[in-house]
Amino acid sequence: MTAHTTPTLYFKTSILSAFVAASLGMPAYAQEQQQIQEKKIERITVVGATTNAAITPEELESYQANDLEDIFRHTPSVTVGGSLGIAQKIFVRGVEDSMVNVTVDGAPQTSTLFHHIGRVAIEPELLRSVEVQAGAGEATSGSGAVGGAIRFKTKTAEDLLTDGERFGGLLKASYFSNDGHKESVSLYGRVTDAVNVLASYVNVSRNNMDDGDGQEIPGTAADQTLGFAKVHADITEHQELTLSYERRKEEGQFGKQTNWAPLASDPLFASWGERETLVLNHGWYANALLNLETTLYQTESSFKRELYTWDASIKTTGFDIRNSSDIGRHALTYGVEHKKDEVHSQSYADFGGIFDEDGRVTALYAQDHWQITDALLLSLGLRYDAYELDHQGIEANWIKVDGVWVIETDANGDPVTSSSAFSTKKQDGISKNLGFTYSFTDSLRLTAGYAEALRGRQVADAFTVGELTPNANLKAEEVDNIELGLEYNDGTWLFEASVYRSVINDVVFDKFKGSEGVFYENIGDLESKGLELVAGYKANNFDLLVSYNHNDVELNNSEFLWPDVSAPSGVRRVNLSGLQLAAYEYGGLGNAVGDSLNVNANYWLSDEIKLGLNINHVASLNDIEVFHRSMELGWVTELETINKPSYQVVDVYMSYEPTANLRLDLAVQNLLDESYRSHGSVADYGHIPGYESVVGIKEAGRDIRLSLAYRF
Repeated sequence: MTAHTTPTLYFKTSILSAFVAASLGMPAYAQEQQQIQEKKIERITVVGATTNAAITPEELESYQANDLEDIFRHTPSVTVGGSLGIAQKIFVRGVEDSMVNVTVDGAPQTSTLFHHIGRVAIEPELLRSVEVQAGAGEATSGSGAVGGAIRFKTKTAEDLLTDGERFGGLLKASYFSNDGHKESVSLYGRVTDAVNVLASYVNVSRNNMDDGDGQEIPGTAADQTLGFAKVHADITEHQELTLSYERRKEEGQFGKQTNWAPLASDPLFASWGERETLVLNHGWYANALLNLETTLYQTESSFKRELYTWDASIKTTGFDIRNSSDIGRHALTYGVEHKKDEVHSQSYADFGGIFDEDGRVTALYAQDHWQITDALLLSLGLRYDAYELDHQGIEANWIKVDGVWVIETDANGDPVTSSSAFSTKKQDGISKNLGFTYSFTDSLRLTAGYAEALRGRQVADAFTVGELTPNANLKAEEVDNIELGLEYNDGTWLFEASVYRSVINDVVFDKFKGSEGVFYENIGDLESKGLELVAGYKANNFDLLVSYNHNDVELNNSEFLWPDVSAPSGVRRVNLSGLQLAAYEYGGLGNAVGDSLNVNANYWLSDEIKLGLNINHVASLNDIEVFHRSMELGWVTELETINKPSYQVVDVYMSYEPTANLRLDLAVQNLLDESYRSHGSVADYGHIPGYESVVGIKEAGRDIRLSLAYRF
């Protein structure tokens, strides 16, 4: 809780500062040696550098971030759909987070429990930093990062303790006018000079929100609790160990399709979601050749609801072991990682069955940053990924006996079941990347990069895993990503222009409830292309950042079999390109988002008072053609169009720190009470006969947030 020392723009420029140092003749290995002494290594990123983003704790605290939408509210390349926390989905350049490598302290958050809820859950209160890599990048990005990577890093006691402090605590209470409250307590301290501990508990309770028209949004009330503990130990002068544990719960009465807006007459169903994560990080920073970082993790997510008497869980375990060596003008990072995903789904009554999938991926990678000259930094890397998957299921007839579900037996007392099992072929390959940054002057530099990534068959959505039909011809997805950026940064003025084009070849999707059941297949090429512009100014007590984002996310080379009574077979084959993605029909792939313009300003009135303003304008998208796949499945007989109206959201905040121990935050989200639906949500299909219920949840109207924090 320090005042005035960390303007928002600093964190944007800090990303570029590594390039400044490298371009001024300070070799990359020299920078790394300095960081080794600090026992904190942050490697330079070249491929995709200009469109990467960082989000800081101060930003989250000032705007009193409470969910994923708040976290990414001011990040141009990221859109979050859905005002209901458990249903929120992240889209990076229009590509859904199911195709993005999302980690918490290095532990991946994988697969989907239910396609109508989100797969990423995080408490902003605990975050030390958030890093967004938009699009495929360097070999160190992790497995399956065809759409990019998002890295959440949580705080340690060192982030909260002040110089000379042995023990401390932070009490915080928040009130939301629309409509809820939040309380948290954190205790932290140094057990010894080498060991420190942080423990936090967070409680959030929300009633149904109102939209910008003042209408209550049913099914948006929820209760969340989180327990978090982290132990950090300096084992020796050059070794450190961190162990963290997190347990997050969320429950509420939600609609049948959680990310749709329930009609007034629709029932709500009790639902419970939970995530438990355990992470062990070890660092050994011995010398220029040995800088070993090891991450071991286990994370388990579960979701249960009254509807269908169904519950599911996903367990992910794995490790990442990497070493960094500085050899002359080369900064080389290389390692091995392994991840295992286990999906378990169990349902009774109509769905009756027990189904499991076990997916594994093993990878080897190496990335080199080569300072060829004082002005030219070259990045090149290779990555090998190998994917394998096994599926097994038991279908059963369930009956209730004395209120308990049991498997029905035949006349001989044997269970009435049938089983099935299959395995996919090994899917593997090598991905390459190459990039450079060239500095014309101390302030002006050019960056360019090309990156590939591969993703094999993933474990299925836990809700539909029991309906799978295997596809022996399924191919792995392969992405090609090209980026070009020009940057000017003199410490006061910042200008950036970036263009990119990413194509996920043979993208995998499923025909949900089609004639083959759930059938994963390669349906074409998913293209995301766009432009990002950034301009910023930073003075001693004022900063301003303006960003513009244009993105097109389309499906190309996609074949459909449409009904045609004039054809001998009754169907005709159609090959289409340029299909804009809409989340209802292409949930799990992407969502078209309108052009956005974001203005963020911060002003330090004094050392104690800080003011901020953020304006986000999203342009409309009209006449999006839909139902191409529904035509093939026989659900409809003609194509339709939908619209995504424009919206403009204004947020303001004020932070006041009268003493070193006390902080008061006042934030107003959606100051002008805009009534809108995020372009990251399911659009409004209500005008189409038979689809009146397919409408995404609107965003919350004006929300006045008041927070009081006391440090002791």
